[in-house]
Amino acid sequence: MENMLRLVGSSLDITSAINDFRLSYHQDFANVQVVARRYLNAQLGSANAVLLAQALYTALRNWGACKRRSPTLRPVPQIESALKGKRLHDRLLKLSQHSLAAFSLNQQEHRLLDSNAPINDVGAFDKEILEILNRLADVLFFNNTGITYPMKALLLITGLMPALDSQVRGGLTRAGKAGFTGQQLLPRNVQQGAGRRICELPFYLGHCWSLHREVFVKGILESNHKGLQDTPGRVFDILLFMQNQATRNQILAFKVEREWP
Repeated sequence: MENMLRLVGSSLDITSAINDFRLSYHQDFANVQVVARRYLNAQLGSANAVLLAQALYTALRNWGACKRRSPTLRPVPQIESALKGKRLHDRLLKLSQHSLAAFSLNQQEHRLLDSNAPINDVGAFDKEILEILNRLADVLFFNNTGITYPMKALLLITGLMPALDSQVRGGLTRAGKAGFTGQQLLPRNVQQGAGRRICELPFYLGHCWSLHREVFVKGILESNHKGLQDTPGRVFDILLFMQNQATRNQILAFKVEREWP
């Protein structure tokens, strides 16, 4: 297990990173999550789709959409119409029901999914996650070509995994993971490098969460945002984002550990 993601910071480092993360970003996520949970867990209804479309639009604009070199959001009525679709609703619900702890790696770094997970086949998960990101790109934005904003939308709705914006990619690079620098185009399949990296990420994060769960939870509960213990994917999003600050203690690392005679 030489190239696994490890927690190298303390619970205090986790608390500090969460508290120092911009408060408005915390609030945007919390605002969407409240509405998204109603949308996902209730029978598909127009009122929930309307509220989620509005909340998503606001949060994604706050997170940089519609600005220079960022994709333009579709109008709220178009987003609302897409969210009313049963197929999209059901797919988002299934992904939201995945605990990050369901993702793991064995000694040979082969990816494993808990047999009780809503999607319990690795190949099926790969296909679904890339298809849903491409679908979100199509129904939420005009001419979106990159991975960042569909991943932000997926994070806001499901809390499943980090959004690979430039800060999070920088945090992964600082952690020692190659392949996250430069422009990241939205992949169509897992054979593409970006597709493979997106599909692998939850397994590294889930394995790390399971290894160090007590420390993560302690750090979260001592922070000002205790509710984050329910969305570990968002916790990793914050920690990797903050780790891109060179002045901050390293929190996560892909460590090569060897014992020399």
